Amino acid sequence: MEAACGAIVSWTQADEDRQLARDTLKGVLRQAEDLDAYVAQLDRQEAETGLDNPLARKTIGQVYLEQQKFPQAVSALQTAAQLQPNDAETHRLLIQCFDMQQDKQGAVAQMLRTLEVSRRDIQLYRDLGSRFESLGRPDDAERAYSSIVEVLPSEAASHALLAEVRQQQDRWPDAIGHWQQVAQIRSLEPTGLLRLAAAQIHQRQWDQAGESVSQLRAHVWPVRFTDVNAEIGRLQREIAAGRSK
Repeated sequence: MEAACGAIVSWTQADEDRQLARDTLKGVLRQAEDLDAYVAQLDRQEAETGLDNPLARKTIGQVYLEQQKFPQAVSALQTAAQLQPNDAETHRLLIQCFDMQQDKQGAVAQMLRTLEVSRRDIQLYRDLGSRFESLGRPDDAERAYSSIVEVLPSEAASHALLAEVRQQQDRWPDAIGHWQQVAQIRSLEPTGLLRLAAAQIHQRQWDQAGESVSQLRAHVWPVRFTDVNAEIGRLQREIAAGRSK
């Protein structure tokens, strides 16, 4: 076990060396006859020297998680997170610990802690909003969802993500507003206009959808968007069919 930890301390910059050291340590920890005793030893060493090994703590947490020893896993992973607060994987593992225990409140609390160090992770806000909804906390859910755009107000990705949320909530006018932002921010890509036209068709806004399709047809899109013409044709047929009803 000491040799495995030593390999981590002395690894090179090569990715394969780092991964080999991680895998070796995890394998050693999985085979440990008394992992609790080794953790106690680490605790004593940290108390005596003031030094700790965040990767060892994280790997211990992973092994405890595999063994479904959740309190021990949470303790080890929380220590690892304190030592390396920007390690996204450690935070993800902590959330997984609470999910596996069906501890919805604990998972939400951990997500809030994670967002303190990953404020620009918009997928976390979406997940948090969904979790608040499942807990019957709509106001908190709305704050989480609105944060998607608040943290990245000038990014197309945040407006696209919130547009998808609004469509799932059957809030199509709000979704249309965000797809308009996507189309404006990423004017050199057809995705925003395609999704905007589809949302306008859903709302039976035939004239607006027709204008969006006209903008799509007027633009020469990069060759990587191979299916854009087929998408334009499909939207045109849907508009024509809608107007004829």
